[in-house]
Amino acid sequence: MNPYLEIIRPVNGVMAAIAVWIGTIVAGAGFAPSDFTMLGMVAVFLISSAGMIVNDIFDINIDRINRPERPLPSGRLSRKNAYTFAALLFVIGNALSYLINSNVLLIAIFASVILVAYAARLKKIMMAGHVGISLLVALTFVYGGFISGNYIVTIPLALLAFLSNIGREVFKSIEDVLGDKKSGVETLAARYGIFKARMVASIFIIVAVILSFLPYAMNILGVVYLFFVLIADIAFLVSLVVPVKYSSNICKIAMIIALVAFIAGAVAV
Repeated sequence: MNPYLEIIRPVNGVMAAIAVWIGTIVAGAGFAPSDFTMLGMVAVFLISSAGMIVNDIFDINIDRINRPERPLPSGRLSRKNAYTFAALLFVIGNALSYLINSNVLLIAIFASVILVAYAARLKKIMMAGHVGISLLVALTFVYGGFISGNYIVTIPLALLAFLSNIGREVFKSIEDVLGDKKSGVETLAARYGIFKARMVASIFIIVAVILSFLPYAMNILGVVYLFFVLIADIAFLVSLVVPVKYSSNICKIAMIIALVAFIAGAVAV
């Protein structure tokens, strides 16, 4: 794969863009994306992609242990070119947000700052990195709500995304525990061990599953949402019992299904 494409992890950016679109639908903008919605989706994709690059720049030594095949540790992409690419994506993403409205721009700037802070420092502080990155995942829905002028109804979706993503982030830290210990990154797994970290991740996932019926109960999403969210919930629960090396990927699949649930529920409401 082209290193410039690989380093941005486009699947993550696409998921973030879809979350923006879902936020606009739930906020009452309709299924067909407006011009502003399209701008917002592209902006969030670019900012998310820039964050992935910055993270890999700061993680190059860790990735030499955990992910040596990635573009930077493998030498397929230079650090200088990675910096330039990330800066370009941040500038374009924020410029597009400026074209939408001031609230959207503030979220974009905040997200950009948190992404850099996460890569540089937050991820090394116990739970701070998990909370920071999960907050950004949640804000994609709120970002969409601000595009449509009705962000309040997106908050329950943001809450579910926040909780489930913290669980996934903790599972990911378990996978990376060896490299994190050698690099001085203080995660739950590195400090307290895999068992306790897995318990914390499981608690967040279970709470997210319990609260997953909230959007339907609040009449934010329609009955079709329940069908798909039950599938997502089953996948989340499976992630708790499989060998931990599979948990993060299963959580990601569950989150994709949850996005489908949000879309289907918003359309059918």
